[in-house]
Amino acid sequence: MLYIFRTLTAAISIYSLLCIIRIFLTWIPGLSYSPFGRFLSSICDPFLNLFSGVRWLRFGAIDFSPIFALAVLSMASFILERLSRGTQISFAMILALVIETAWSIAAALILFLIIIVAIRLVVAWIGSDRNSSLWYQLDSSLSPFVYSITKLFSGGRPVAYKNALVFALVMLIVLRFGGGIVVGIILNACIRIPF
Repeated sequence: MLYIFRTLTAAISIYSLLCIIRIFLTWIPGLSYSPFGRFLSSICDPFLNLFSGVRWLRFGAIDFSPIFALAVLSMASFILERLSRGTQISFAMILALVIETAWSIAAALILFLIIIVAIRLVVAWIGSDRNSSLWYQLDSSLSPFVYSITKLFSGGRPVAYKNALVFALVMLIVLRFGGGIVVGIILNACIRIPF
């Protein structure tokens, strides 16, 4: 039985690598339609497409569902790898794994947003964003998010876009580090669950 778990763990690792290659190939349209790209598409897209409709994994035109799909494969690989070593799987271990994986995805998304908001804020301060379609497109995706965060704390009063960016950046940084602390406390509590 341990051999089966080892084989499945190796298969998931290989499949994860193929999915990563497929994801990167989608960024290069010419390679996506090559014979190798079509082969990867035929074996990876059915799994990746299971997550593509998840609304909260989409930020404007950017789709984070591949990250979630890879996280699911990683969790499955972790569980099978533990089983291949003869480790008994407990509810506490599964719960901790799910929480840790969910936080890893959330932390990566928050970090991405911190970087995007910081870049946008620097460009807005420099003033080199006038008449640029790139910044217009970014703002059309970013401003609803930025204003929804700001609205929670501004009492509905109008806020200038630069100020909203500063506030959103600060709140994202607090969320990133505060969330890490809270998740650490929750994971420590999970370890104490007896079953």
